[in-house]
Amino acid sequence: MSKPRLAVACSLAAIGYLAVTMCHLRWNGLAMGQTAPAAEQLQLGAKVPAIPQIAAPVESAKFQKIVDSIPGGPIQPCMELADPYPEFNSIAIDPKNGLAVLSDTNLKSALVYPLGVKADPADRMPTRYRAWIKGPATWLSFATGVGIDPVRHEFYVAENDYGDDIARFPYTAEGNYPAQVLAIPHGAYGLAVSQKYRQLAISIEHTPQIIFYRLDATQVDPPLRSIRGERTKLADPHGIFWEEKNGEIYTVNHGNWNRGNWDPDDNRGGRYYPPSITVYADDAKGNVPPRRMIQGNLTQLNWPSAIAVDNRHDEIFVANTVGNNVLVFARTGVGNVAPIRVLGGARSLIDHPMGVAYDPARDELWVANFGHTAEIFPRTATGDVSPSRVIRNAPADAGHTDFGNPMALAYDSRRDEILVPN
Repeated sequence: MSKPRLAVACSLAAIGYLAVTMCHLRWNGLAMGQTAPAAEQLQLGAKVPAIPQIAAPVESAKFQKIVDSIPGGPIQPCMELADPYPEFNSIAIDPKNGLAVLSDTNLKSALVYPLGVKADPADRMPTRYRAWIKGPATWLSFATGVGIDPVRHEFYVAENDYGDDIARFPYTAEGNYPAQVLAIPHGAYGLAVSQKYRQLAISIEHTPQIIFYRLDATQVDPPLRSIRGERTKLADPHGIFWEEKNGEIYTVNHGNWNRGNWDPDDNRGGRYYPPSITVYADDAKGNVPPRRMIQGNLTQLNWPSAIAVDNRHDEIFVANTVGNNVLVFARTGVGNVAPIRVLGGARSLIDHPMGVAYDPARDELWVANFGHTAEIFPRTATGDVSPSRVIRNAPADAGHTDFGNPMALAYDSRRDEILVPN
């Protein structure tokens, strides 16, 4: 049996939002999917515009001849898979000034809500936001972690995977607001702010470390210090929290680790550790062990992505993404310990939570799903209980693609399915 021949296929991570677009596919001469009018106007014979000569005339002419032979031009997709709405990720809260900032990986943006926002769970329409920061001047690309500075009235957004920067905004930012930008190592995820040290702590996934900068650092300012090395037990760190009352920094780790990410001479390969919570002295630096570590089968940790600490009641809150719940631990817990409470279930609406934050002024817990809702609960909520408020960034009946960061796609001819890895 002859293999099918692919005539035309393309994928695109759109600039305005994460999307997958398919050009007209033909396998053995048969059209795949619906043949829309746009698909009949593919203009496969169109020529790519000439490019400026940048090499010797002879070599440039040869290259231009090749370019002119490539089909292309203004090809319109015949089908598009995309979510036109934001998809929440991380949360940061300023209880004194009464606002919450939520990042959005899908439309590359950040949304600001008042902490007392009226968000009736029965309301099926999008919740009114205070500001929506989005556009090319913002430098937001794959927005993940969020940090807040209630003294300077500024907030920070980390760029994960392909942004490699921290974008800083004043509370008054709106729309396509030009950010103050700081270049950082690849793979940043979580953010935490210290007023005591006037520093910003950033968790870096791939070269597992916590890296520190001045709060007003910008452009290519160097870091002040880092926590990194095998003794730290950092392994693909994500969420991070700076708890100043007890002088500690908390991180949640997915568990992937490879020394070769920062040591090219190391050839031992990587390792998979169980997910964990690691706690450090907030003035630590270098290859230091954690003060405490929570890890093991009793913890129920499963791809923990965010962490918050309540130092009044000595509790830790973890957004347990694959577990579809929020785990609550004693702040001083250590080892293979079970959570003291678990919040989750169908009635809670918690579904792949990516962000969690505690509001001490209202004694409320905020949880952001990777999707179109964020739920607000009383701090002591446990089990499968309904939220007291629900923030929506899309109508209740709007579906979502669950795209996180599509970099490729594949076609399964046996099942007639398109596979999109995140």
